[in-house]
This record gives sequence, structure tokens and C-alpha cells, in this order.
Amino acid sequence: MGEFRLSNYDCIGFDLDSTIIHYNKRSLFHLVYDLLTSFLVAKKNYNPKYFDEPLNSKDLDFVRKGLFMDFHNGNILSLTTEGKVHHACHGTKVLSPSDIEEYYPNKEWEPCSIFSRDPLVAWNGSLSVKIRTVANVFDAPFTLVFAKAVDGMDQENGGKLDKYNIWSDMQDAIYDMYAREQSGGKFYSELRNNPSQYIYKCNPEVLNWIRKIKQSKKTFLVTGATPEFLEGTTNYALGQDWRSLFDIIVCYAKKPGFFTSDRSFYSLKNNLEDEKVSSHQFRSGEIYSQGNWNELSEFLSNITGKSQPKCLYVGDDLLQDIYAPKKHELCDTVAISDELLVDRPSHDSCDTNLKNDENILVSKLWGSFFFLKSSSGSKDSFWSNIIKKYSKICIPNLEIFTNKPLDEPFKCFGQDSNDDLCGFHPYTPRNPTHQ
Repeated sequence: MGEFRLSNYDCIGFDLDSTIIHYNKRSLFHLVYDLLTSFLVAKKNYNPKYFDEPLNSKDLDFVRKGLFMDFHNGNILSLTTEGKVHHACHGTKVLSPSDIEEYYPNKEWEPCSIFSRDPLVAWNGSLSVKIRTVANVFDAPFTLVFAKAVDGMDQENGGKLDKYNIWSDMQDAIYDMYAREQSGGKFYSELRNNPSQYIYKCNPEVLNWIRKIKQSKKTFLVTGATPEFLEGTTNYALGQDWRSLFDIIVCYAKKPGFFTSDRSFYSLKNNLEDEKVSSHQFRSGEIYSQGNWNELSEFLSNITGKSQPKCLYVGDDLLQDIYAPKKHELCDTVAISDELLVDRPSHDSCDTNLKNDENILVSKLWGSFFFLKSSSGSKDSFWSNIIKKYSKICIPNLEIFTNKPLDEPFKCFGQDSNDDLCGFHPYTPRNPTHQ
């Protein structure tokens, strides 16, 4: 396997959130938490005592990307690469090894086993009502809201319930939170009215780097953001001319389905979906909604003049942006994992943004995002295994590329048989057994 070079690709695409645009994770966490819990109390008659205590450092430490919710049992889980339960909490209370064994004999639970074989199977369908992972900054508060509701119900009941029916209520709360502003959705209106509280301005070096790429290659944006959220965040974080960075823009892509389905594209009018369009109708620089990879690939083929242009996609969601496109052999991927900023041998927290975000990125309770610690040493976490198998390299942010030529070589995963961490750049994550 050869070294990774950006210059080897004809087309380079990007996710938006936590890839090009970054957020104040602490502020965003509080916003999502408050909106969800307020809905559960006001609309679903949850006891306000479940959520009335102000969030503290212990609450924030409970949160970490990549955890799983067992809806039926009211548990939060971390998994091994084989899908076995490594660590677990019931509500916010840590389960002992014997407790875990009681819930999950031999540390196995069928939904986790199925998820480990193919995460996309559990994304929709019958498994989606049993298990859910939190894969990005917007999902992070879900586990704490769920866990605190479990704690409150247990306390009222005088013990654990046979079954918890919290997730369907949370789904209604999530839908309400993300509703369009015209329908009363408060999330988008809050970010639009107070962008500086939640959104970091993009580093100008990153914007110049994308412009440099566009001089010799085709660039595209594929994001799950709704049209109005896309316009609001990009205008603030990237500047009014942000559309010039890309040859085509796809919003509301509904990943991972974008990479696996044949959903139609739609043109936009006043940020609303207008008419169905096909790839031969696409115009460079325009924004389209929903769609699918195959038609996007046809457009990229047309504008490059190549029957099979070599494509790269860069994103942070390890299921939607990394696993899905690579599993279906559509393109190569680069994983963005800002956990690398703090989960490394040494770092200083003089960076203001990093200081704000550190408590959301690191958890003493759950441990490293990349490794699982045990009495026999350490091993890859479920998500570290996904990174190594389905991405070329993993970086904390795009700034890693900005001062390097496009033909700069990077060691990629699988290249060095003696170093299975060689694809992490510019440093490898900290191994807890080496501390």
C-alpha cells in the first residue's frame, strides 16, 4: 500500500460540521441539553427533578463520542472491536463486571454484535429502536439526557424498571429541536441569532488551502445540514463568498443513505426544495438537496472529463462519512477526529477553543476514545478499529494540511506492518498503558 497524497485525487470532497466548521462544544452541549430536557418536561410530562440540577464537571465527564445507548435496559455502553460490552453504566451509575455479565452474558448483546458486523444495518429498521450510537458533537448530549431520565425513573420507582420507553420521547424532542424556524424550531434560530456563542470562525489558512485545491482539482461539499442552517453557519464562519470554494454543494444529504441509496436530488428555491433534478442538469457552484453518490459521481466525471475520477471524502462522522463510502468502495476517506488534540502524549491547553472543548472531548469515566484499557493491557476501541480499516489517515483538523504541498506524502493505515498507528497524523493517540 502506497503513501497517501492529496495530489493523487481528481476530486476532493468535504463534510461541513466539525470538518470545515468547528463549534464551541461546551456551549453547543448546553444548548442541546436544555432544549431536549425542556421538551421532555413540557411536552412529555417528565418530572423536572430529573434535570433541574445545574450541569457540573461530573456530568460533562459522563459524555464522550462513540458511546452506545441500550434503550430497553437504560444502559450506556462502550464496545470492543468485536462488539462486546467493555464498560457500561445504568443511567449514570457505573456497572460492575458482574452487573455487566448479568445484563450481557459473556459481555455479548445481539444488537451490538450485529452493529459490529455492519453498523449501517442498525442505522434504520428494527435495530434502531434498540440501539443508537452518538457519533458527533450534536449527538453528544443525548447520552446524558437519556441517563438522567433513567436515574429519575429508577428513583421514583424505588428500583430499576423492566423496560424503559425514553427513546421515542427523545426522538420527538430531537425532531422538535431541529424543526425549521417557521415551525417553531429553536436550535437553528438560536445559532442564527447568536453565532459567536456557538460557532468558531474558520481559519483563513484552511479557506485559502481549499481555494488552492480548487485550482487544480474539483471540490465538493456534502453535508447533512438543512439549507437554512447551511447558509447561516457558512456565511458567518466562512464568509459571504463561501460558495466559490466548491464546484458543487449538496445539503440535507441524509448520510449514510446518500452513499447507499438512489434518493433524488432537488433544486432549491428560497432555501426550500423545489424540483427534482438529475446529474446532467447540475450547474457548477449551485446548491442541491438530498441526492445520492452515483449521480454526484456522474457530475464529477463530466466536469473532470474522466470516466472514473479518483475521489476523496473528508469528514468527522465515522459511520456516515468514513465507514459508509469506503465500505461500498465509492471513494477513499480521511477521518477527522478532534479527540487527537487532547488524547495524545502531551498537549498544552493554552488554545482558548481547546480549553472550552476539552471536557467534552475527554472522559475519565469512559477513558480513551482510541484505546480500551484492561488488566491485560490495552487494545483498539471499536471506533479506532473503524478508523484504521476504512480511512487512509486520521487527523485532528484540516490545519494539518494547510502549510504542506499537495504532493506531501503521509503514511497511511496498513502501510507499515510494524506500526498500526502510522496513519494518525501529526501524532499518535496516547496509549493508556504507557502513561
